[in-house]
Amino acid sequence: MSCLKCDKDELIEEIVLHTAEVKDQTVEVTTPCLVCVSCKSRVMNAAQMDIYLRASADKYRELNNLLTSSQIRAYREGLGMSQTAFARYINVGEASIKRWEGFHIQDSSQDDHIRLKCDEAYAESNYLDVHWKHQPADIFSGKRTFNLQIFKQVVLFLVKKTKESIIYLNKLHFYVDFLHFQKTGESLTGARYSPLKYGPCPDQYRAIYSNLVRGGYLKEHKDHSYEALIDPDLTLFDALEMGTLKSIYKLYQSDGAQKIYELSHKEKGYVDTPECTFINYEYAKDLLIKNFTKPS
Repeated sequence: MSCLKCDKDELIEEIVLHTAEVKDQTVEVTTPCLVCVSCKSRVMNAAQMDIYLRASADKYRELNNLLTSSQIRAYREGLGMSQTAFARYINVGEASIKRWEGFHIQDSSQDDHIRLKCDEAYAESNYLDVHWKHQPADIFSGKRTFNLQIFKQVVLFLVKKTKESIIYLNKLHFYVDFLHFQKTGESLTGARYSPLKYGPCPDQYRAIYSNLVRGGYLKEHKDHSYEALIDPDLTLFDALEMGTLKSIYKLYQSDGAQKIYELSHKEKGYVDTPECTFINYEYAKDLLIKNFTKPS
C-alpha cells in the first residue's frame, strides 16, 4: 500500500488518536493505522478500518448508555447461543445481531429490549417497577407511590452507615418510612410493610436487595450483612427527607441494631396487623421512637 498523499510506500503501523463524527456526535478513539514515514499522512487498510468503525460506534454507545458490541456479544455467548439462535431468542432478524456486534448502533428501544431478554437484574428491576406502578398511593404506601430509585438510595445510605444484615436493615427501613409519615403525612419511599416473623419488612425486599447485588450496587457477605459498592445519591433527598435519614441513623448509633429490632416487635402497627396484610401508616402516630428521635 502506498501513501495517498505523496505516493511513497514506506508506511509503519502506529496507534493514533482519531476524532470521529458518529450520529452528529464527536467522539475520540485510539486505534491502529498506517502512517507515512515521509509526510506523516495516515491511511487504513480494511482490517484497521473495521477496528476504527467499531471503536467509534462503541465509544458513542458508551457515551449514550447503550450496550457496546462486545457487551451484546457477551450476552449471546453467555447464553451459549449462535447468532441465529440469539436472533430467534430476542425476536429480531439475524442480520440485526450481526450489525449490532459490528459497528451498526442499536436505538434505545432495541437496547432496552436486549437488556430485558438478557440481563436478569435489569429484567427484575423492570418487573418491580411495573409491579409497583399498579399499586395505588394509599394509606398502606404512606400516601406515596413507591419509588424504586429513592428506595435504592435509602438502601445505599443505610448499608453504607451500618453494614448490617437484612434482618436489621428491614427495621431501619420501617422506621425511616413511618417516622417520615409521622413528620410530613407521607412516607419517604412509598414502600408497603408486612408484619413478618422477624418484624416489619418492606414488600418485595428480597427481590430488591438481590437485584441491587446483581446490579453491582451491593455486596452480600456470608453473614448476610451488606457492603455498599457505590455511594448513595443524596441529592435526590430534600432537607426533610435527609433529616429523617439522619434521625434514624442517630437512633441506630445510640441504641444499636438489636434494641431497634426488639422495639419494632412492640410497635402497635406490627402487633395489631394480621399476617399477609400491610401495616397501615396511621400507626405512625403510635411509634415508640417518637419521644427520643429529634428531626435534624
